[in-house]
Amino acid sequence: MADDKLTNGGDNYSSVSVEQNEELQTGILGELQKMQKKTLMYQRITAGLVLVFVIAVLCVVPSLLKTLEAVRYTLEGVDAAVVEANSAIGQAEATMKDLSDFVGTAGSDLEEVVTSFQEIDFDSLNNAIKNLDATVKPLAEFFGRFGR
Repeated sequence: MADDKLTNGGDNYSSVSVEQNEELQTGILGELQKMQKKTLMYQRITAGLVLVFVIAVLCVVPSLLKTLEAVRYTLEGVDAAVVEANSAIGQAEATMKDLSDFVGTAGSDLEEVVTSFQEIDFDSLNNAIKNLDATVKPLAEFFGRFGR
């Protein structure tokens, strides 16, 4: 009976016949083969996906770089436009200041003109115009007779 029992560190194991052992090993090997086939299939799928990803990256990167370059040129153009706009705004501010100074000067000149108009004695001016008319009319009639 000692042959039927295997001892290993105090544990007893039942002995298994050689045929059962071979069947068990064949079953285990079959399961291992199935697992390896599945693992191989998953590895192939993973390798295919990685290959597709690498090809996609290789196809997309050049166009992405071109796009980024175009964006960079566009941003440089925008920067130049902003600089020109700032320059135009500076010129407009200078023009507005000049215009404001002109309006201020013209306003003071206009004020002087209005003051001068207020100082005019229109009654005396009207009398002077009437007197001039009375003097020039007879002269015009006199010279008008010689012109015919």
